[in-house]
Amino acid sequence: MRVAQVSAHYPPNFISGGTLVPRRIARAVAAAGHEAFVYAGHLDSSRPALSTWTDTDTGDFGTVNIRWIETHPYTSWGDEKNWKNPAVESDFRSWLEEIRPDVVHLHSLQTLGGTLVRVAKESGAAVIVTSHDWWWQCTRQFLVDRDMTPCSLVVGCGVCACERGRDVADRRMAALAPELGHADVILAPSASAARTFLANGVPADLLEVDENGLPSVGTDSAPPTARTGDGPLRLLFAGGNDEVKGGPLLLRVARRLAEEDPDADWQLDMYGTRDDGRPVPRQVRLLDPFLPEERAGILERADVLVLASIMRESHSILTREALGAGLAVVATDTLGPEEAVAEGVNGWLVPAGDEDTLLARLRDLVADPVAARTHTGKGSASMVRALSDQVAGLIERYAAMTADRPAADRPAEDRALAAGPEAVDASRALMRRVLFVSGIQGAPQRYRTQLPAEALARVGISSTVRHYRDPRIVAEAAECDALVLYRVPATDQIVDLVAQVRARDRAIPVLFDIDDLIFDPALEGQVDGLEGMPADELALWWRGVRRYRTSMELADAYVGSTATLCDHAHAVTGMPAHRFPNGVGALLARRSDAALRADRTPGPVRIGYFSGTTTHNADWAFVEPAVIAALEKHPDVELWVGGHLTTTPALAPYAERVKTLPFVPWYDLPGILHDVDVCLAPLTEDSLFNEAKSAIKWLEAALVETPVVASPTQPFRESVQDGVTGFLPSDAAGWADAIERLVADPALRRSMGARARREALLTWPPDIQGATYRDLLLATAEHVREHGPRQSVGWEPVTDDEPLDAAHAYVEAYAVPRTELRIPAGLAASRVVRLLGSARRVQRDAGTLEVLRRARGKVAARLGRGR
Repeated sequence: MRVAQVSAHYPPNFISGGTLVPRRIARAVAAAGHEAFVYAGHLDSSRPALSTWTDTDTGDFGTVNIRWIETHPYTSWGDEKNWKNPAVESDFRSWLEEIRPDVVHLHSLQTLGGTLVRVAKESGAAVIVTSHDWWWQCTRQFLVDRDMTPCSLVVGCGVCACERGRDVADRRMAALAPELGHADVILAPSASAARTFLANGVPADLLEVDENGLPSVGTDSAPPTARTGDGPLRLLFAGGNDEVKGGPLLLRVARRLAEEDPDADWQLDMYGTRDDGRPVPRQVRLLDPFLPEERAGILERADVLVLASIMRESHSILTREALGAGLAVVATDTLGPEEAVAEGVNGWLVPAGDEDTLLARLRDLVADPVAARTHTGKGSASMVRALSDQVAGLIERYAAMTADRPAADRPAEDRALAAGPEAVDASRALMRRVLFVSGIQGAPQRYRTQLPAEALARVGISSTVRHYRDPRIVAEAAECDALVLYRVPATDQIVDLVAQVRARDRAIPVLFDIDDLIFDPALEGQVDGLEGMPADELALWWRGVRRYRTSMELADAYVGSTATLCDHAHAVTGMPAHRFPNGVGALLARRSDAALRADRTPGPVRIGYFSGTTTHNADWAFVEPAVIAALEKHPDVELWVGGHLTTTPALAPYAERVKTLPFVPWYDLPGILHDVDVCLAPLTEDSLFNEAKSAIKWLEAALVETPVVASPTQPFRESVQDGVTGFLPSDAAGWADAIERLVADPALRRSMGARARREALLTWPPDIQGATYRDLLLATAEHVREHGPRQSVGWEPVTDDEPLDAAHAYVEAYAVPRTELRIPAGLAASRVVRLLGSARRVQRDAGTLEVLRRARGKVAARLGRGR
């Protein structure tokens, strides 16, 4: 078996955790009796760019054949040749034709270019990519901006300028994604890294975890050795001088620590960190980088490793080696290290880039070295894999992948032909256009039609969102591959539209979505918020429920935002029910990221409650006593109330600290949520209606790292880890306690908010949401092909006649308006602006003469009434 490793950098020219991995694998392949090859970039400015030469790495493992190519001019993240290098691609293609490998295992590809994956695939070899960092998604490779601000874990949900601006970064990512897709398998070095890759669009069916192995781990490995004694604490940093590794930041922290108490005894050895010209505290030693074989001795002489990375770490071999050697670890919350560090057990986690929090942690440790050493000798919190296990697993994988492929000694063109193109998924090919027909405006429409449309675009499916009275839906329904009716009340025209879709020459799935429990007339008397409604309005409301149910009965399947909704829909109709949770929209996520980067409006601690509808007064009454307790105990705390809510007289004594905010557009909400410190999401208990409501309040607050206290309904229990990403109190005392803890503890607010944001972004990002919606569309289409369109049984239809009319067919734009073009909220809601919008839609669909005809008719009608 011929196996080639490909890496942008390789020892001994460049030594790092990421370059040691391909060398270890190549040597193991040779030791197993296979032919081992390496194609590697080389960094030496004295050599001509793109010059090539061969070399061998020989030892008791055998021989590894290395092809070097000089790539030093292309190391800049801003250079397009860093990720698309035609000259390297050409040389790589020739090299593959020469050695004809059975397997090509690609590692880091900066300076070489992402097209090498496709070239490897075209050679006929089995292709593996190990993504050691975020180079495929992030121009700067490690999800940290030029100002050393950690970037959004989901690149498309952030506003960082990246290396050369957002447009260039987006174009680069769009170009690299299909190149990565040529791999047969994509490996992540840790579960946490894999989760971020998935959230950034790496195909789930290609992605697997292959944990990095440590050479120091084996059956005869010594257990971690605890440190003892009361001498000065010995701190160790081995991240070098690169700012993204945190060396300069840690040196600044060490200076501050020494200035606080110049006589304090502690020691910090910083390997590879250069002198910046400023005085270095006597407790700090700036030392030369160490060789891999020196690592064990250096770890033995330290008590605590400080991993101060600002960049995200996909694994961190050093963290695990230090823990295995008995050290405790102070690490930043940069993913890979977090798997091995258990807070307060074998180490501590601090926010990346946060000098103050890191200083506070180190201050506590050096002040009590005996207590600090009680955390040593604990080992890793997660299982540490042996290198021997990793390489054995890879060699088995290589053999399995090549078992059914042509032999390596056949001509390259025959091998490529035998590998052949991948079979096209016929069902996916038939799902290219989706028509969403909406019966409501505002946040519900955005979450249930426009965000799915945005997400489907990420998986190659185009969508159109229309109002249910828009005349264009007739022509568009004749061309769509799926029709989704969202919260559409049944009309004679909608019944005809579905019949038109049913009459097409192939089966087109029809789905119905509604995100409230308002499709079952049997629930009359159980719905909160209808108290006090006049009898005629109440009757109209329940007629609306029957119209929604009629539209639902026209569909083949139901789409719901919560498990309660899906279960109830299936129970009352028998139709298949698919879960599509409300998730993260890219536009709101970017607005939230921008809000996070801005300073919070100065002021005291603020508790916030924001209501999107007029039906939440009972919910507020449930939590109001706990809020009053916090206002009473903390005279400087404010309450911010936004949206539709009627407060009670109990808040009167605190009126000067209660700020009422007007309803704001969705794109301005992140700024307000960022300005509050605690957000509340109460729902009355024992309400089936509330059990069906999704956890949007938590989701939106999480995106700006504002911690939430919420009622423990099923959707919130599913979204929130109680005490970690929010609080879910079950009684009045629990509400008071949760609010008090957050009001009193800024560190808790920060950590809980940051963890909530991570969970929101990694669980429901656009790429994952797009795949989820695509899959439910495909499942419904397959069901209709197998069983035919669903037939309603036992339901008496209720419809109204609402002719299609562009004047009434408004869909709010899913866009953030440019500041200079924004219409003031009061003016936007005015009758004049609404009439102008109506006229524009009529003119678009029926022409100017129709606008004039309608205008004359309205004038004549008014004159007639005037007589």
